[in-house]
Amino acid sequence: MCGRYQQLLGPDELARLYAVQNAAWGRPYKWPNYNVAPRQSIAVIVHDADGQRTARTMRWGFPPMWVKRKGKDPFNAPPLVNARAETAPKKPTWSGALKMRRCLIPTTGFYEWIRRGKKALYPFHIGHSDQDVEPKGLLTLAGVWGPFPWGDDPEKQDWPCAAILTAGPPAEVAPVHDRCPVVLKPADWDRWLDPSTPFDDVISLLDGVSDGVLALSPVSTALNSRKANGAETQVADWSPASLG
Repeated sequence: MCGRYQQLLGPDELARLYAVQNAAWGRPYKWPNYNVAPRQSIAVIVHDADGQRTARTMRWGFPPMWVKRKGKDPFNAPPLVNARAETAPKKPTWSGALKMRRCLIPTTGFYEWIRRGKKALYPFHIGHSDQDVEPKGLLTLAGVWGPFPWGDDPEKQDWPCAAILTAGPPAEVAPVHDRCPVVLKPADWDRWLDPSTPFDDVISLLDGVSDGVLALSPVSTALNSRKANGAETQVADWSPASLG
């Protein structure tokens, strides 16, 4: 599960780092954002119809369209922010997107929590272990996206939705959570984005993160609220040693 992440890079920096050929951002996204949450507008990189790397914004989380059968609005229901890599190829929600609509989701780390007692939650920032990565901590997550009908609201007509692929965790993340986002290497970006990539090759990119790529650091418990934001959230007010 990846339910919250960090993205501190602005549009120009992302366009440079991902060699973007077409900037079609659409709706704005917040940056720096120390606490990206579901339903927010996020930055993604896709291939457009001409095969160019295109930067744009999408809503984080697929709407659960099946709730329409219960007379509910899927866009007000809790969104589907993650897709399990092992089962996504066979799930109707994800299979079409995994075959034809893949994206890169830039982050500078994501968060997971451990629990002590019934209410006490302690968050970790999980980032790149290689401090020479430019910029520091850049992680590119494997994503899928889809267009969805937003009814008659013209401001929402062109706001597709994206989700993050997850797999089993590397050794560093396993004590905190049994899932981890799939992190893509730069050499694999075009294979992931290109809809003509053989599907077996796409699946081969979903094996998960190797041990040693990620590192955990405690951060502020203020992040227990999705409203918390700012650099102060990165200053830990607890330590793993204090929990025993």
